[in-house]
Amino acid sequence: MTRKSQPLEEASLPQVINLTHAQTQQVDAELVRVHQSIVGRVDAGEVDLQQSAALQISAQNISAQTTSIASARAESFAMQESAVAVVRANQVDLDGRAGLILAQSARMGAGSHSGLLVANQVKTEQVRTTILLARQVEGPVETLMDTRQVLLASLVAGIAVLLGQFLFRRKS
Repeated sequence: MTRKSQPLEEASLPQVINLTHAQTQQVDAELVRVHQSIVGRVDAGEVDLQQSAALQISAQNISAQTTSIASARAESFAMQESAVAVVRANQVDLDGRAGLILAQSARMGAGSHSGLLVANQVKTEQVRTTILLARQVEGPVETLMDTRQVLLASLVAGIAVLLGQFLFRRKS
């Protein structure tokens, strides 16, 4: 079923929506499959995207292959050869690129990149991240800043701001 630029009404929520070569602003259903399409917002129990783009997704389970996503919120999020700006999920399985990852548990495949990764547990296979904040890390990670360095940089920046205010405050 293909819908273009019309949000679905709550009373008529379908169980399954399949989008192929379509563009729509909003999709609400129990299961949403998107193939070579552009979607604004998706609210669903399960979402499967292939060669597509989405602005905002909220679902229990999200699976993406060769897809770009601006914002995703899920219980379980998995992507292969894809990019996501922001993902917030209990479990993240990433093979691709991400700007911000907030997760309880994250697995990043070989060659994956992230800007900021915040997780309780991280399992990796030779990945790169700019900033990593995690309790437990298994596997090789190349970081620009780890947890200690972030805390130290924050402390130094805070002291610099306080000194600047103290030294350059105007006398009334």
